[in-house]
Amino acid sequence: MKPFIVLALCCSFFSSKANPLPFEFLDCDDPDVFKAVDAALKKYNGDRATDNQFALYMVMEAKRTAGSVTQFYVKYRIKETICATEENKLWQDCDYKVPAEAKTGECTAQVHMNNTEETSNVLQDCKIFPVAPKITLTKATCLGCFHPISSDSSEVSEILKQAIQKFNRHSTEPALFKLVEIKEAKIQVVAGWNYIIKYEIKETNCSKDQFQDLTPECKTISRG
Repeated sequence: MKPFIVLALCCSFFSSKANPLPFEFLDCDDPDVFKAVDAALKKYNGDRATDNQFALYMVMEAKRTAGSVTQFYVKYRIKETICATEENKLWQDCDYKVPAEAKTGECTAQVHMNNTEETSNVLQDCKIFPVAPKITLTKATCLGCFHPISSDSSEVSEILKQAIQKFNRHSTEPALFKLVEIKEAKIQVVAGWNYIIKYEIKETNCSKDQFQDLTPECKTISRG
């Protein structure tokens, strides 16, 4: 009967050891979580002989088990900094590289800490993602859209000449008006050409009674 009792006790012992320890989820901004991530990130940077250090970018998930040795499970993202590994700086003192040049990474770590909060062991896996290639944007031609054109072009000058002549002939103003400034010119190519031209005209010292059209003698006056 005694051997049976001993066997039963042994089975009970091994069975209890096989049960996983319960864990609790933690807030990502918990100070204990930061200590665990700090330990993991320092180890990752310390294991790299060359290239730049990485700094913490975001804690994504954190949980821990309780016991004589506390074990943290953390998942966090990192981003490349401007500090070289050889400088041996704390990652907290390093600025991120500009986004267009910075590598990023995602780490999953198990951090074992004893009751004095000294790191005893770190097991982790980090995946580093290369810098995203630069995307060159090109403008495709929009058929049927208006496109800017030079205000100095001959076609714009001719259109405005005719437009101002028509205005002077049909307006009820007693004086002739002349062009002062071309503000914008656009063209649309469809079956023919359509133009949008924004311009400013001002009244001149030439009255319609004395002048049928604009001449070099016609000067703008303050009122326009």
